[in-house]
Amino acid sequence: MNARLHSIREGAGRANSWLLGLLAFVLPLSTSAVSAVALLVLLLWLIEGNYIEKCAEALFTPVAVVVLGYLALLCLGLFWTAHPINGFAVLQDHWKIALLPVFLTAARFEQRSFYLGCFLFGMSMAMLITYLAWFDLVQYSDVHPGHITPKTFHVVYNPLLAFAIYLTLHKAIWEERKSQVQAALFLLAGLMVLNMFITEGRTGQAVFFVLISLLLFQIFRKNRFWAVLSVCLLLPTGGAVGYLASPVFQQRVDLALKEISGFQQNPNTSVGLRLQFCQNSLALFQQHPCIGVGTGDFKAAYAKINRKRSPRSLATDNPHNQYLLTAVMLGLPGLFALLLIFMVMFIQARTEEDNNLKRVRIAFPLFFLLIMLAESYLKVYQTAFFFALFAAVLYKKQPLPQSENRCWLILSYRANILGSACSQHIDDRLPHLQAQEIEPVLLTGPVGEQAKIFRHFRALSIAPSGIRFELRHFLRRHLHKRWQFKTAETLILLPLLPFYLLEKIIVNLESEWSWCLLASLRGLLLCRQLKPELIYSTGGSASAHVAALLIKAGTGIRWIAETQDPLVHDQDWRRSRLVLLLYKTLEQRICRQADLFVFLVGAAMEHCRQRTKSCQTAVVYPGAEQSWFGQVQYSKGDRCRFAHFGSLAGTRNLAVFFQALEQVVSRRPELHGLVLVDVYGSFDSLSEREMKRLRLQDLVVLHGPVARQEAIATMQQADCLLLIQNIIYFSCETIPSKVYEYLLTGRPILGLLHHNQELEAMLTENGHCTVPADDVQATAAAIEEILSNWLETGLPTRSAAKAWTVTEAVQKLISLAEIEFDDKKV
Repeated sequence: MNARLHSIREGAGRANSWLLGLLAFVLPLSTSAVSAVALLVLLLWLIEGNYIEKCAEALFTPVAVVVLGYLALLCLGLFWTAHPINGFAVLQDHWKIALLPVFLTAARFEQRSFYLGCFLFGMSMAMLITYLAWFDLVQYSDVHPGHITPKTFHVVYNPLLAFAIYLTLHKAIWEERKSQVQAALFLLAGLMVLNMFITEGRTGQAVFFVLISLLLFQIFRKNRFWAVLSVCLLLPTGGAVGYLASPVFQQRVDLALKEISGFQQNPNTSVGLRLQFCQNSLALFQQHPCIGVGTGDFKAAYAKINRKRSPRSLATDNPHNQYLLTAVMLGLPGLFALLLIFMVMFIQARTEEDNNLKRVRIAFPLFFLLIMLAESYLKVYQTAFFFALFAAVLYKKQPLPQSENRCWLILSYRANILGSACSQHIDDRLPHLQAQEIEPVLLTGPVGEQAKIFRHFRALSIAPSGIRFELRHFLRRHLHKRWQFKTAETLILLPLLPFYLLEKIIVNLESEWSWCLLASLRGLLLCRQLKPELIYSTGGSASAHVAALLIKAGTGIRWIAETQDPLVHDQDWRRSRLVLLLYKTLEQRICRQADLFVFLVGAAMEHCRQRTKSCQTAVVYPGAEQSWFGQVQYSKGDRCRFAHFGSLAGTRNLAVFFQALEQVVSRRPELHGLVLVDVYGSFDSLSEREMKRLRLQDLVVLHGPVARQEAIATMQQADCLLLIQNIIYFSCETIPSKVYEYLLTGRPILGLLHHNQELEAMLTENGHCTVPADDVQATAAAIEEILSNWLETGLPTRSAAKAWTVTEAVQKLISLAEIEFDDKKV
């Protein structure tokens, strides 16, 4: 039964990919056929299933997102409309473009040329009918040789014909190599051009000249002079020939000029009414620029202003201009959302490699931007379907190529971020995974740089705190002056402030907690496309584990969860009870669902096991990159330099060290000029106050943040490296990542530790000194001993008895991933 259902669903998907070609064919021919085929596509789409993957594909296709955003804004406009019934009628007019995600997920990337070809075939059939009418071989409705399109169909037919001419010439010039086929395409394009001037659609004729200009610029892309010259010569010539040779074209041009010149005396003409609609709609927009009159209120608002400004003119529910219709209903936000659709199309066309259709992807938004000046084409039946179908076809992302090697999907909110320990943890491992013939596929937040070597995908947070966090990072990257950053931050984030405060009142989680929602959808899509053998969630954010949990539930792929810091602390919990409950629940779910739960510290693993009772666990010390060490040689200077690297905050500060140092130099004044404390990274206010109180400013040098490679080189030149832990319970469950770098330098380490037996053993076994982080006397004794050794024999570099490297960590992680776990503890 399941196999049969699966077969039916696969058949529905295959049939749909071909039905889209039929839809493209009937678009210019029959609205009834378009409706029937579109509904059949929707039915088969529902039968096919895979809704989560389809939703993920739509949400990670920018064009689909902005179109859905535009539709969502139309829905939102119902809240301030005075005529909700009319508002629902407006939404009904836009149901065609709401099908874009359906067409997007039903279309096949490799069949895009087929869909375009079907549209050209359909346009050729429609053109054939007009020629038969022109030669008086067919007669129906109001069609006759002087009017060869039924009723007002020229409003739709001519714009579509203009785009078909562009597509035909594009195919002849760039896609076809057989001379016979090229000749046939050029002949077809010639017939279409002739047809353009014997039909009545002025909008199509105008956009035809623009698209031909674009085509000429694309042909002469490398020589702008010839492009400009050809446009300047061909277009006036073509327009003049069309005017002189085509009575229809001549009559339509003359009529338009006459109606424009007589607008003041008689506005109730085709062009005159459009000009009046434009004037009144602009006045309406000026009255309601912020949020508009609401979805559905255009008709009533226009009737009111029309009685006041132009009582002799007809009222309307459509200004024959998509921009004005949207601006009046939704104000500036709606106009921005509409323009954003086409801006995203241009950006995607420019940034994504697609040599075959890149030019078409530029022509498509330009086409709509122009024709929407003359009509609200996103609500007109055929053009709305044309927009939805070909926006889906042209901007569908290329399927990801399958990896030749093994593949791991790695979830970490932070990656490729300079100065971030959470990011460095995974960044260091990626080359080693690749060296073991495992392709890492990164799924991260947007705050880091795009990886250039590895496949790197991103997802956004959707909660106010996450949006705020990510926007601030974006602004910091692009606005380097403080006043610019603060101005932009205030203007952009101020509307978000009420929602941000509300979120923090309800649940005060980490800023990126909502990242897991879109990350899980994108992860499901990546699993479907790349079929990774393992999901590996890591990084400092718990949201990575939530996303991995959801992906695991949806795919069944093996999952290793690695927590850099424990999710839950048994003591000194400093956040709300609700947050503690949520994190305990997540920890329990990880223990039940993950194939392995990896910790960086043994104490953290033991405490988790005590809380959850049953869990597949392992400890993997992250280590440091060994190849970065050994190039810089230590040499003794004229002062003994203690160096601290990293951030200082809270109870992790230099207050105890400064107090101990002050005692040493007070007892032995001769040492005062022989000591120097280098601080690399942040310097907290408590350390600064203590430094000033003890008058140690002349012994302290603040270097501020430095690049990682520079920091590692400086570590190897220091006389003694300082390691300071927080004086809280949490410290017993963590080992700072810089410990592994310190050990590989071979330089002496003075560790001020807090109840961390594991870290103490790690340091003492390698011959380093540890003291309690809150014991001033013990710290002073350690400092004095280090200074005495420095004076007597110096502090030579020595190889660590045991050092941990990234290579070893990755090898252990791979070996654990290959184990079918039988024991509860690895």
